[in-house]
Amino acid sequence: MGNQFIFLHDYLLLPFYLFGSILLMNLYFKAKHGNNKKLKKYFNWALYLKLFGCLSISLIYQYYYNGAYDGVNYFRGAVMLTDYWMKHPSEVFTVLFQDLNTFNATNLAGLKGDYVHIFADTSFVVAKVGAIFNFVCFDSFLAIAIFFCISAFVGLWSFFIFIIKEFGIPMKIAAYCTIFIPSVLIWDSGIFKDTISFTALLWLFMCSHYVLVKQRNLIQNVIGILLSIPLIYFTKSYIVAAFIPFFIIYVINSNKKRIKNPLIRYLSTPFILILGAGSMGLFLQNADELFGRYSVDQVLETAAMTSYYIQESVAGSAYTLEVDYSSPLGILAAIPQGINISLFRPYPWEYLKPFILFASAESMLFLYFTVYLLFKKGFGKSLSIIWNTPLIQFCLLFSFTFAFMVGISSANFGSLVRYKIPFMPFYLIFLAILYKEKFLLPQQKIRAAKQRRTVRPAQAFTISNRAATFNNHSAAE
Repeated sequence: MGNQFIFLHDYLLLPFYLFGSILLMNLYFKAKHGNNKKLKKYFNWALYLKLFGCLSISLIYQYYYNGAYDGVNYFRGAVMLTDYWMKHPSEVFTVLFQDLNTFNATNLAGLKGDYVHIFADTSFVVAKVGAIFNFVCFDSFLAIAIFFCISAFVGLWSFFIFIIKEFGIPMKIAAYCTIFIPSVLIWDSGIFKDTISFTALLWLFMCSHYVLVKQRNLIQNVIGILLSIPLIYFTKSYIVAAFIPFFIIYVINSNKKRIKNPLIRYLSTPFILILGAGSMGLFLQNADELFGRYSVDQVLETAAMTSYYIQESVAGSAYTLEVDYSSPLGILAAIPQGINISLFRPYPWEYLKPFILFASAESMLFLYFTVYLLFKKGFGKSLSIIWNTPLIQFCLLFSFTFAFMVGISSANFGSLVRYKIPFMPFYLIFLAILYKEKFLLPQQKIRAAKQRRTVRPAQAFTISNRAATFNNHSAAE
């Protein structure tokens, strides 16, 4: 086999790591939720599906794609770093905070990232995380992948509990918005940059919410923010570029309700929009320096270059956008196309590869529920809910911006299905809240009204009986 990374010792160690991870996660559940049987059912299904996704994608890359997988380089980099740390224990913290060029120039063993095909800092970060896990994994690819998977699962499960608790999303719907998203079960489960960046994004949202929107455990959550931002920035910095401006608007809008005077609260809306737009403009103005390849200008340049490359080469699941990236009108035309590609494509008739068909089925569900929930019971009501719900506004703005960025710059559905997972739970939260506001709350109000109508006749009957009894007693006297 040309690029083998799974060996016999992986399979020999696998049962022990599976059993150990399941035991560890059950202890985690017991500590967090006690004997909650309803939650335990969701927990077990989510954990087993997550582990299945982790092992499946690893085996598919080994035996179907013959080892053509960036994760192989991350794994070999992890093994190299673990060996180096075992020989030079004092270098552990030094290397953790070094970039790749500094490591190449200063490490005591003369090692180079090139030896394991690691050429960028983003890849070096994944190798460092893998090296930490490898201290107890004995150079086993599958064992390290399970550690990535379990770490991601804890973040995803915490986010599932978070949206139930903070946003009142029913448990079953919350599960389909988070722990049961098919693409997330696969692409957030193995040795990928996406596993680190996506999990850190979820923690960043939760911790930032508890610091800036609903103050709780401030020290703990500030630490969470300080850990999450570097992990995202040094793996996929464009996620931060899409997240920060709209989260600022979300924070401001969420705190607006604390203004007690209705007139001032109403007049604050234009101020919030101006402040939010100004913050976004200031942030994006400095994006070139902050984010390099993934700044606004560079995203467009990357899209144009990728589109040209795809057209000049044979790509089995490629797509193109017929737009001119050099003109403002061309960029405007690309926005809806990029969003549509990320959210609702590939269509079922476009490609017949197994992974693409899988992604197509998921995209069609996104399309169906979007159309149904927006237009059922009135599109105007949907717009009203969006206008009055800061969380929905954040979810839509972040999702659309991120969808546009990855939609125009991927040019290949095989890559896109992995790149788009950061916005998927947020877009589904938008749909969940729309469903809750348009369907669940009206139904609850109807049931409450029926209960009141049922209680009143019963109360009236009881009162009349008491009156009759009193009259009978009076007559007898």
